[in-house]
Amino acid sequence: MTFRKSLFSIALFTSLVAQTACSGDVVLEKRLTPADTLLETTNRTVVPGTFVMTVKNVNVFNKMVFLNSEDTYLDRANVAVQITSAVAYNADIRFGGDFRKMVLNKKILVIGSAMKVGADLEQGIIVNTKGDERTYIFVSRASNIFFE
Repeated sequence: MTFRKSLFSIALFTSLVAQTACSGDVVLEKRLTPADTLLETTNRTVVPGTFVMTVKNVNVFNKMVFLNSEDTYLDRANVAVQITSAVAYNADIRFGGDFRKMVLNKKILVIGSAMKVGADLEQGIIVNTKGDERTYIFVSRASNIFFE
């Protein structure tokens, strides 16, 4: 096999694995709750997976939408699904209405990557401090959000 064919095969395989990992068809066997997510995201490791939670609060800040597992984002037990305004817009289209209102007090399942990061909660920005770490699940597209 030539080098070019080998490289093409590797690229094709990588593409297929990425599509399978992110598709709703695989809606994956292990579903992490907020409590599980808090345990899994120690030492700022990135944890890809399927996450399930009830959205108790929705915040919008700097063109980012945060779907919170607790009544206030200040709660240490809070795990927030973070999506861009573009993903929220696509979710509006996908679900046929204002997604931010639809999701409130509903159980959702998302496919994404969770990470514990330092946060300056007064400024609403992520910083590199270890003093106040929060857990976020980053979801990159509306097709990775489901109502359960």
